Amino acid sequence: MLASAMKKGFPKGVTLPAELRALCDFADEQDGEVSGLFEFQTEGQTFALAWFNREPEPAKQFAVFGYGPDGSLYALWLHDGLKSDKAPVVMLDSECQDSKVIARDFREFLRLLAIGYDEPGRYPTLEPENPKSAAKLRKWLKAEYGLVPPKTGDEIVTEAQGQHPDLMAWIREWQKRHLGTV
Repeated sequence: MLASAMKKGFPKGVTLPAELRALCDFADEQDGEVSGLFEFQTEGQTFALAWFNREPEPAKQFAVFGYGPDGSLYALWLHDGLKSDKAPVVMLDSECQDSKVIARDFREFLRLLAIGYDEPGRYPTLEPENPKSAAKLRKWLKAEYGLVPPKTGDEIVTEAQGQHPDLMAWIREWQKRHLGTV
């Protein structure tokens, strides 16, 4: 149910990674609550367009699937023609000040989400605020994929940022070319 609604909000031709589809099925069983203050977003392209000032070219590079309590978006970044199953997960900051790559792919994002942060990827070196909120997710993740999350997200975020372009640099360059601002 959630997976099919989310798919409709993805850019045209972009498929849901298998792990995202599985998480949606798990979330359906949990009444949508999986970890911390993370929420699912089924109108992804609408929000991506709003984030990028109604500009379709940059917006279609992001398949938005979630959001945080401050309005920051979680998305797959389809840079350089990456397919959704190989795309890194990014956090598009609501204030456009701290947008960043937070996981090398969706499977790694599952590990980050299972730590129990209120805002996955925001402060990865800190201890999670709400690890109990992700207890069922951790159990599911181990049973489904044999994955166990680390104590903090630092390793996941650092590795992902080393494998992909600097998202804030990319955003600033886009702003400079299309909006005349930085």
